[in-house]
Amino acid sequence: MAGRYFVTAASLVGLGGFLLAGHPAPIMLRYRIESKTEQVVDLSAMGQGSQTNAFSQIAIVSITLSDTAGGKVLHAVVDTIASDAPVPGTAEAALKAKGAWLHGFVDQWGRTKITATSADSNDMVSQIKNSMARFFPIVKPGTKEGDIWTDTSRVDTKTAQQAMKTTTVTTYKRGSSAPRGTETAVRIDASSTTTGAGTIENPMAGTMDVELTDTGTETFFLGSDGRYLGGDSKSEGKSLVKTPMAPEAIPVKITRTTTVSVIK
Repeated sequence: MAGRYFVTAASLVGLGGFLLAGHPAPIMLRYRIESKTEQVVDLSAMGQGSQTNAFSQIAIVSITLSDTAGGKVLHAVVDTIASDAPVPGTAEAALKAKGAWLHGFVDQWGRTKITATSADSNDMVSQIKNSMARFFPIVKPGTKEGDIWTDTSRVDTKTAQQAMKTTTVTTYKRGSSAPRGTETAVRIDASSTTTGAGTIENPMAGTMDVELTDTGTETFFLGSDGRYLGGDSKSEGKSLVKTPMAPEAIPVKITRTTTVSVIK
């Protein structure tokens, strides 16, 4: 019932990094993004116990960044994406998402705006599109070790499966140098709070109203030339799902971890 929402609203941790300053030629970066999600649905309102679902999603995404006035032109291609979520149509959506592209702009802070995609109706492509606002760590220009800054992002999702509005407030802190694989990287830590509300269309339960809150932590590693070298995130969320099938709102708890690694 709630599975579709947590698949389509899943967060993918940052694809990218600093804006690769000093690289006039386009730079292509390829990432493996693996997310693992566990959700616990409390069905007490329907006279049942709790239902636990665990599923994972792996995506390979190639991103090209090119210099332009005020930032970078971004072009992303979904090489592959796969999910074992127990949601009807997931495998078909993943297959159709292969090769889909997204085009947009990244400003000097790392904020991303997608201006066009090749498959707006695909739920997984829509998920990636909406996650792009926070794919890059938002980096205040001129920061140094120990600096702290805050950024707010708002995402409005509208597809055939859902209509959601979320607001995320993230606090970043620039750390010291740290090893990342064979390279030395700058570490950036982040903590965030997300609130949102909207509706989800479920083929069995009809239209469901959803309210959500989520807290998370993230770590980004950035190379000396600005390349994003991978990172990790963990989030814990709570939702209330209202459906005509239940006399009371159904509580749902969600825990998600995501790991990003560079594909050489």
